[in-house]
Amino acid sequence: MTGERNTGTAGTLPPPRLTPGAVVGVAATSAWAAGRFPVRTRRAVAALERELGCTVRLAPEGRYAGSIAGTGRERARALIELFADPEVEAVFTTIGGNNANDLLEHLDPLAGLPPKILVGYSDNTALLLGYQALTGATVFYGPALLPQFGEWPEPFPETTSHLRATLTAGSGGVWPLPDWWTQPCGDWASADQEVRPRHSGGPRVLRPGRGEGVLFGGNVPTLGVLAGTRWLRPPDGPTVLCLEGTAAGASVPAFQQSLTQLRHLGIAGRATAVLVGRTPGGPHAPERDEAFHRILLDAFPGDVPIVTDLPFGHTDPVLTVPLGAVASVGAERDRAPVVRVLEAPVL
Repeated sequence: MTGERNTGTAGTLPPPRLTPGAVVGVAATSAWAAGRFPVRTRRAVAALERELGCTVRLAPEGRYAGSIAGTGRERARALIELFADPEVEAVFTTIGGNNANDLLEHLDPLAGLPPKILVGYSDNTALLLGYQALTGATVFYGPALLPQFGEWPEPFPETTSHLRATLTAGSGGVWPLPDWWTQPCGDWASADQEVRPRHSGGPRVLRPGRGEGVLFGGNVPTLGVLAGTRWLRPPDGPTVLCLEGTAAGASVPAFQQSLTQLRHLGIAGRATAVLVGRTPGGPHAPERDEAFHRILLDAFPGDVPIVTDLPFGHTDPVLTVPLGAVASVGAERDRAPVVRVLEAPVL
């Protein structure tokens, strides 16, 4: 080990757990997709109901400026209606996009409602962290309706089993880390029903060490969009920083730019451990990996453990990461890392 980062720290407020037979709402928070891919949407709704034993309530999806699922006000209204509905116990997103931050200025009513489970990733980093800033609730960086539950012929069991354990059983404990991965699907309009090739390989310990803190982070370009706003409230103390990017956002220059901004915001300086989701784009050339690892090593002090190629973000299968919960990280050379959530993510 190169060092140890430790803390006694408090996380956010866990929302109530998902119960059998519950109603789960799904909202289009950014891109217009359910209407564009109706076959995949029907398959995804059926899979979500089957995997969680729930009834899905799909919020109305508008369309604005071609590819956006309605104006920010319209999308926020649909989301608020799901949170205000006493039958709805959890809210998922249909997909990411580029415009989830449009909702934030319209979401103040959520602060007066009981906290609920909110699940999403990618551009929905803005929604998750904005909701967390308003309510103080734990949020869940995890699967979305169309990308994960619309998988053909069915969702990956590694994705759904961890989601169930997190949201229904309230399991913290050690993250299960698959030893294989696959790239997200391409154009659903032309290749919706295809079996994707699997690649062998699990997480990689870039720098060994131990750390403990509050899980925080998400999609790195979207974190930058929130900079300087009231919707970005990182933990005050030690932080287990979770970072991932799209193919463009995970390029070496773009990712370095994002790391620099996190340092300027004071977030990188509170990191006790850094967890990096597998970067998309397929198997990379050794020189690209070397450059990517170099910028990570240079961005954080030498006693901060760094683990890359973790199963969250723009990869499959994906974990459900409870942002706001306290976790510990143990990383040793030539051994699988151990990420342990130290408290129940739901009540």
